[in-house]
Amino acid sequence: MRNFILRARKGPTTPDFSLDDLSRVGRLEIVAHCLANALFYSQNIRTDTVVHLVFDGPSDPPKTVRFESDQLTYLGGFDERTLAGAVQKALSAGKGLSLGEERQVDNGLFVAKKGFERVVQDRTESLYVLERRGADIRTVTFPQDVTFVFSDHLTMPKKTAKYLRRLGAKPICVGPRMLFASQCIVLLHNELDRQGFGKMIY
Repeated sequence: MRNFILRARKGPTTPDFSLDDLSRVGRLEIVAHCLANALFYSQNIRTDTVVHLVFDGPSDPPKTVRFESDQLTYLGGFDERTLAGAVQKALSAGKGLSLGEERQVDNGLFVAKKGFERVVQDRTESLYVLERRGADIRTVTFPQDVTFVFSDHLTMPKKTAKYLRRLGAKPICVGPRMLFASQCIVLLHNELDRQGFGKMIY
């Protein structure tokens, strides 16, 4: 199983936002790009992939929206607006959740009143964090069940980095240049595919 935990520190935690200008909604277009690259490839949905979107922004933090690829039905497309709409739907269903409570919104779509630390605690085995000075992914042999932690356009807080180290998260990088979060996901998927974790379909 491939788990991706994306922390969106300014991401919305309520559904009262417009899909017409996602850049003003905690840079939700970045989240949509990450979601698209994590779940889809060449008109297909990946198998064995789970994406956890952890939102810390206004006005009811924290919230986590989870997509499980093996249960997902058709989302209506993989463009920014459609994927942000799925997030909005989940946040709408998450109104009134108590801390720690989770609710299924649709097949493969869940929303929970959980923060970043709680989500990471549930995935401490084979935990990797994207860092500029981490080990090159081409030198790492990944297990089949793996979790990658990264942020959107904002750097992880220093206290969060220390927390991840205490949990045993291994720092890795995807190359010599700093890339968009969504590009990192593509390279991670590609490396796992090349290591044989996943059926190659053309």
